[in-house]
Amino acid sequence: MHSRLLRIVAVLALAIGPLCAQTSTSEISGTVRDSSGAVVPGAQVTLTNESTGIVFRQQTTPAGVFDFPSIAVGQYTLQVEMKGFKTAKRTGNTLTVGTVLGVEMILEVGQLGDTVTVEARTEALQTTNAAVGNVVEHKAIVELPLNGRNPLTLLTLEPGVVQRSAGGVGSGIHVNGSRDRSHNVTIDGIEANESSVPNPVSNLYRLTPDNVQEYKVTTSNATAEEGRNSGASVSVATRAGTNKLHGTLYYFGRNTAFNSNEFYTNAQGGIKPDIKMNQYGFEVGGPIIKNKTFFFGSWADQKINTTQPIDQTFGTPTLYTPSARAGNYRYWRNDPANAFTLPSGQRITRNVPQLVNPQTGALAAGVRNCATNTDLNCVATYNFAGDDPKKIGLDPTIAKLFGSYPTPNSYLSGDGLNTASYLWNPPTQFRGPNYMARIDHNFNENNSFFFRALWGDYNTLQGDPLNGRPQVFPNTPPLGEVYRTTRNFAASYRRVFSPRLINEV
Repeated sequence: MHSRLLRIVAVLALAIGPLCAQTSTSEISGTVRDSSGAVVPGAQVTLTNESTGIVFRQQTTPAGVFDFPSIAVGQYTLQVEMKGFKTAKRTGNTLTVGTVLGVEMILEVGQLGDTVTVEARTEALQTTNAAVGNVVEHKAIVELPLNGRNPLTLLTLEPGVVQRSAGGVGSGIHVNGSRDRSHNVTIDGIEANESSVPNPVSNLYRLTPDNVQEYKVTTSNATAEEGRNSGASVSVATRAGTNKLHGTLYYFGRNTAFNSNEFYTNAQGGIKPDIKMNQYGFEVGGPIIKNKTFFFGSWADQKINTTQPIDQTFGTPTLYTPSARAGNYRYWRNDPANAFTLPSGQRITRNVPQLVNPQTGALAAGVRNCATNTDLNCVATYNFAGDDPKKIGLDPTIAKLFGSYPTPNSYLSGDGLNTASYLWNPPTQFRGPNYMARIDHNFNENNSFFFRALWGDYNTLQGDPLNGRPQVFPNTPPLGEVYRTTRNFAASYRRVFSPRLINEV
């Protein structure tokens, strides 16, 4: 009874296993046949990771089937041995994240010592499910240009993905018409979504091209282990160590001196937005015990200083002109019988910015101050501070407050005579190191384990322009700052039950 119960538990574990499978791993399965097409049961199948030397073994079932689930992505060699047949060997089998590779091995009659080697060159057709998506491989991640070195931005190149300017609302990424926050991101099978804005492109954990092995983007018909939201499902697999010690030291820089000014900013005489981006770090990985235990670690830091026009992040702030601060209200005194017309042909009946020079606020050509109280088609002035019946004038507290604001430098908004604006490029700083550490250990062909930790900070200081909270004026406190502290851990233990035990059930 105890033996039978054990076998039932084993079967249930195998049935539940695929449902809980990490979406950062892969799988290879297939059938072994002889040259006549008949299945070959009991054949010895050996799978070897070409970069780590880790070996997995099993025998084909009575139906000639083999399957290696939940194994790390990478290049593998598949070898099949059976008495009375030549050894069949297939190299270069590429296993990608979250995708099952199906192969068929053909055994030829001959001596076991003879080997027939085939190199896997043709991409196999994925027939295990109807999911639509693509795998972004490590080669693409490290070689394609990335603005800000964010590997997940390559998501925008996938079919069905549309990126729009968010305008301060939403993430701007839409997949096959889904809403812009309907995405799901996992890292080594562990959820990695920012709770408020689950946006894959600006994911909170700030992965780098150096610590990502590859990731799968599913845009439609996601499987049970991937599906959660209606948008993209992004399954990230981090890098692991191999039998070769390797490392990378990098620096990525951008500077204002290499940039041109924006067209509209330049047309309005604005200052070129500043950008000084310094991103640097290293990664290193290799063996602790060859063919058994491996390590990988990375460190990345950044010092990014940028500025962005205030009208793009906040809007155009309105200020009182120097004359209004002094207690003088200016207004256009219109002649209804004989309207005034500017040289541009615009008729003037009230206060408009066109009455003044857009940079200095001085009266425009052809516009004059009123000479008398009955003068028309001119700018009149009323001294409301001097005409105060109580002779109090400007309130000192309010005058001090207005005096703390800068003098307007743009008269293109407001009414030109009493209100204008101050246009500038508020600064923002992005700071925060990020770390990753991973250990992989293979106990034997049926038992393996890995642990991975991601942690770091990504802080937005001196203003939060992405959420419309910059510094509105120089030397004033920002409307907001963002402090992001992230922690993400993954631990996995892989146990393969004996095929003999399963067959007995």
